[in-house]
Amino acid sequence: MNELTKLGEFGLIDLIKQDTISDHGSVVLGIGDDAAVLLPTPRQLLLVTTDMLVESVHFNLATTTPWQLGYKAIAVNLSDIAAMGGVPRHAVVSVALPPSTSADFVVNLYQGMKEICHEFGVNIVGGDTVSSPQGLVINVTVTGEVAPVNLVRRSGAQIGDIVAVTGWLGNSAAGLDLLSVGEWEDYDFAWPLVTAHLSPQPQVKTGAILAAAGATSMDDVSDGLASEAHEIAKASGVGVKLYAAQIPLAAELKAAAAKLDKQALDYALYGGEDFQLLFTMEPKKYEELLIAQPELQFAKIGEIVDSSQGVILVDEAGGVQELEARGYNHFREEEPTALLVGKTTSADETYEFGQALAKYLKPGDVICLSGDLGAGKTLLSQGIAAGLQVADVVSSPTFTVLNVYDGQTADRQDVTIYHFDLYRLEHPAELDDIGFDHYVEAGGIAIIEWPGKFLEFLPKEHLWLTLDYGELPEERVINLKAEGERYQTLCEELKQVADSSY
Repeated sequence: MNELTKLGEFGLIDLIKQDTISDHGSVVLGIGDDAAVLLPTPRQLLLVTTDMLVESVHFNLATTTPWQLGYKAIAVNLSDIAAMGGVPRHAVVSVALPPSTSADFVVNLYQGMKEICHEFGVNIVGGDTVSSPQGLVINVTVTGEVAPVNLVRRSGAQIGDIVAVTGWLGNSAAGLDLLSVGEWEDYDFAWPLVTAHLSPQPQVKTGAILAAAGATSMDDVSDGLASEAHEIAKASGVGVKLYAAQIPLAAELKAAAAKLDKQALDYALYGGEDFQLLFTMEPKKYEELLIAQPELQFAKIGEIVDSSQGVILVDEAGGVQELEARGYNHFREEEPTALLVGKTTSADETYEFGQALAKYLKPGDVICLSGDLGAGKTLLSQGIAAGLQVADVVSSPTFTVLNVYDGQTADRQDVTIYHFDLYRLEHPAELDDIGFDHYVEAGGIAIIEWPGKFLEFLPKEHLWLTLDYGELPEERVINLKAEGERYQTLCEELKQVADSSY
């Protein structure tokens, strides 16, 4: 008989309920009855957030200790309260434990929780313990409070606001990569990165300071900077312009990226789990904040712009590219590996690649084109149109949003080509206004430029081409990703064309 079976549920509760109250003044009755009884603060709004951590999805017990896991389970919830400008008050913790779990493991798990709760004055007032037939699951609900005047939402950003972040970005994701490859202890740069991943520090105090200082919107960086920028843009109905050179990257992160043969900036943009705060603020108030709080680490990384610009990134050379929301999404299928088609060394070759692609297209196909401004999306579209025997002059539909052409497939089927440019659209409702779904599903061939602005509204199956600048002015690197079996086959066919032609 294992230890948990001997203890039973109530014995386990007795084992973990000690030292769970940090603020006795707000708890009438804690763990031990059917429900906790709490004393709310008058004239404060109640905040409630919850997060679930699942073994093999959110954590690996081979690389984290039970204490670290308990600490992080609470930390991710406190970060949500911080992003609203609030103060965390109470936590309810439920765990599903495999029967083989030792009592020492559970004690250490709760010790990590209690440590961070004492640090931030949070009470653990209840929860549940059950058996799990497979892996460990932890669910934490945290309540917090905020004065109505200090409540900060994602939806308050205004054109002209600055965009800023607290702390370093990308450290946690790099730490996870180091843990995954092993032997990270050999690198002198690894410890702060691994610690950032295993024991993140929620920015509770800073969140309250930002709220009081006039932050117009705020979001915690849980899924990556790019994803959070899209969250604020969508909620506020604005555009976001970020400057790559201003995004704070630690020296340790740069060293790890070089060792792992990755881009440090990608860790910041797409890594996630930094639990820093992304916020917007009027420029004058931001300058006042820097004077009033010189001890805190803030970095201005961009500005709020008109929604027609979307979410964009300006690189160090001044080039502008659409910034896709590629943060972690539990219910999105894993993106297929990009098939590197190769380089085109001139505008003519980019055009010719479009013609080659057209030979394989058939009615119903959906082609998504992304990449920097001026990278050649429209030129590639013109090549596709030429390969489909379109007689009309094909131009960019930037201002018309949709251009329609008649053509023929390689097997001489008549087909209608719908050429979209979504750059100037601001809200999903505008897709309905132009009949986006109708045209995409009409049985023609849809070519969509700037698809990243409306990812959730794209057909599930499509071919995605990204055009990047090469090392020389006329060079372009074309990457393909296939969503669906039809487009995976198409990618393989195009790879053979690319291998023999480019």
